[in-house]
Amino acid sequence: MMSMAFTCLCLLGSAQADETAPRGTLNVDRDLVLAGTSSQLDWQIQYPAPVTDVVDIINNGTVVPKKNMRMRVRTLGVAFQSGNKQLPLDAYWSLNNGSWQRFFYGISTQVKPANVLVDVTVKKNDKVDFAGRGYSGSTWYPLHHTRVQDPYVIVLKNGDRAPSYAPAYDQASVDAFLKPYIDGSGRIRIGNRDLIILWEASTAAPGTTYFDMQDLVVLVTFE
Repeated sequence: MMSMAFTCLCLLGSAQADETAPRGTLNVDRDLVLAGTSSQLDWQIQYPAPVTDVVDIINNGTVVPKKNMRMRVRTLGVAFQSGNKQLPLDAYWSLNNGSWQRFFYGISTQVKPANVLVDVTVKKNDKVDFAGRGYSGSTWYPLHHTRVQDPYVIVLKNGDRAPSYAPAYDQASVDAFLKPYIDGSGRIRIGNRDLIILWEASTAAPGTTYFDMQDLVVLVTFE
């Protein structure tokens, strides 16, 4: 029998191929399989290029696209409170050192992870930064952002090891919204074109009990 080849393409809409989806070929050694027999399958899968092929991450987390791309931003979770009282956080993004633009404000119950809060086209060599801060109950804590080295905010890609002071090493303390994105070995598991940003919004010192880097968690996706 002649070998049959199948190409698997996931389409975005009706005509545009989704660059974030795996694709490849599947070959079978026969086109008819009788009962009690088996066929030989062979497949080749090509996975999307890692995010570092399409963006540079400089300084503490400034993102610089290597080509024009679509950027989408979602808030995955908020875990900020004083005792049993939920406290608000807000999150911002900025383009080319411009003014900060708020894309989220609220407490944990107001988070809708499926909602796209920023959907823009960023151009080659643009500089994209992110910032977040928490409310103490009477005043705002300092704004922590990616324009400078800041231990209270970190940008991670797929396969990166979460910082040792984050809850990756104490899975019992990981909030439910963060668990799907950290595996048992403490590594971030997200899509190849995704970045995840973790914030500590309190004034707790790194390495202390309340410094857990999960007060605010944001997902950034490039297409």
